[in-house]
Amino acid sequence: MRKFLAFVVILALAGVAGDRVAHRLATDSAESRLAAKGLTGTQVEVSGFPFLDQALRRRFDEVRVDARSLRTDRGSASNVRIVARDVRGPSLGQVTIGGLSGRGTVTYAEVVRRVDQPGLTLLSLRDAGDGRVELRRKVTVLGRTATATAVGRVQARGQRLRVTATSVEITGGSSVDDPRAQSLSDLFSFTYRLRGLPEGVVIRSIDPAGDGFVVRLAGADVSVVVE
Repeated sequence: MRKFLAFVVILALAGVAGDRVAHRLATDSAESRLAAKGLTGTQVEVSGFPFLDQALRRRFDEVRVDARSLRTDRGSASNVRIVARDVRGPSLGQVTIGGLSGRGTVTYAEVVRRVDQPGLTLLSLRDAGDGRVELRRKVTVLGRTATATAVGRVQARGQRLRVTATSVEITGGSSVDDPRAQSLSDLFSFTYRLRGLPEGVVIRSIDPAGDGFVVRLAGADVSVVVE
């Protein structure tokens, strides 16, 4: 009986080792694919045991992806984390995600480059505290071109972040009367779209921080194509 129990333990340990090897091979492959998509410093982790059972069923309890940065022709972000739950589908093709949450930092420089506002050229964009940002740009007032600074509040709208200016000041500390201030505020307000988000994924919250906007995402029953 003792020999039989020892044999069972050895088989169990071999099964665990095989499962861990399969897990490592699969996550290594996933990390290589993600690197080809523009992610750097990527780590993939699949939760749940045994992994092989999940792989055979093509249904995973939870998949977590952490990346130092993401750079594509659609945009960039840093400190990216995506957690996908109830992931179903083939190794290649259409994959369905029951629930998704994530976050990443979109730098102010990135937003300045890709503002969805015709004619708006920002000189700078930075955190102003209390969930607001400070913006600077050139404006023309009474025929004179000057640098103006605005403070704006930040809102999440679907797959976009919206900055709405609430106050404007001309360089040198001169204030602007109410009608003209409203007109100038409109010149500072803009929308930035997060490109490449799958259908069904929306911005849950946005928090201005030291180096950019910390964007948190959420989605349910999300479909993506894996190549």
